[in-house]
Amino acid sequence: MNMFDTPAQAHQVIEERFAPDMVEMIASQLRPVVVFSVQDADRKGGSRIGGVPDLPKDTEWPRRPVPENTDEIAKRAGEPYDKELRAHLAGGLPYAFFAQVDLGEAAGLGEVASCLPSEGRLLFFYDMIAGPFDSGTQSAKVIWDRSPSDSLLQAAVPAELSDAAAAYRQMAEQTNKQYGLQPETRAPGAPQPGTSYGGPSRPMALKLALQLPVYSSLEFQASGRLEKTYSADRAVVGGSQKFSQAYGELSGEYYPGNQLLGAPVPVQDDPRYDAVVVSEYNTQFLSGEDWAKNRDKVIEKAKEWRLLLQVEVSDWMQDSAEGTVYFLIREKDLENRAFDRVVAVYQQT
Repeated sequence: MNMFDTPAQAHQVIEERFAPDMVEMIASQLRPVVVFSVQDADRKGGSRIGGVPDLPKDTEWPRRPVPENTDEIAKRAGEPYDKELRAHLAGGLPYAFFAQVDLGEAAGLGEVASCLPSEGRLLFFYDMIAGPFDSGTQSAKVIWDRSPSDSLLQAAVPAELSDAAAAYRQMAEQTNKQYGLQPETRAPGAPQPGTSYGGPSRPMALKLALQLPVYSSLEFQASGRLEKTYSADRAVVGGSQKFSQAYGELSGEYYPGNQLLGAPVPVQDDPRYDAVVVSEYNTQFLSGEDWAKNRDKVIEKAKEWRLLLQVEVSDWMQDSAEGTVYFLIREKDLENRAFDRVVAVYQQT
């Protein structure tokens, strides 16, 4: 995904790709976002993707509660996977750990992170097995831990997760042998790839950047002249669609990545629509008829939500995988630090 370090850099790139009368229109839509930069050294309480969280002594790794609607969720996977998903949900396994964000480090970036607490850490957990079939609050757990960093210990991976990961790797190895497939070649020193139960530990530094909203985001739809120019370009039958294609490439429309705050980079529609549907209508999807009937209300309600964290699954696992997970929260819940109300949405092409 294209991100820019400075306004000057962004202007230069925009000027190289667009006519002079379009430059300010596009540049005016640049918005701050926090991105992750891989670091060599890890530190207690530091920002991290994958691995394990740093927790106070005797703090339990969170686990997913067994849902009351296990059968309903399992059926969404279809045969023959519904049986496996039903067993997974019934087991109440610990969540996979996705990321740890040092809030003090985020606060040091200035206004961009002013909506977050300025101390402690945000810990992001997700059920990568059932989550793709169950958008909502049950598939994710976000914890705001305010413990002093010197009281933290590196958590041990729960035995259930270790066992599940080992079984997954064994299954993958057997499948590769069955079909004569070779494991993906990895660079020397590259970490062992993860599984749906956890990704390799990678220390991160938080970095301020600028992003352009992608076409399917709420921010783009509210961009006025830019949205009209883009839509008009795409609507020309037989046209080159030069402007819309160039903007799509520049905004990183097809390359979602990892980011904290900012405008989400949807793989499909804006994930905040999904957050509204599961929260307001108590369903995973609206039918075409119901969407048409409730579209304006859903879009308006979506403005109450914001992206907290976005993680690309393949980057988290450091292996071939599909999809992006979005951790979303209402503005009022963020103000009240009600992180237990975070909704997780999974999208893939």
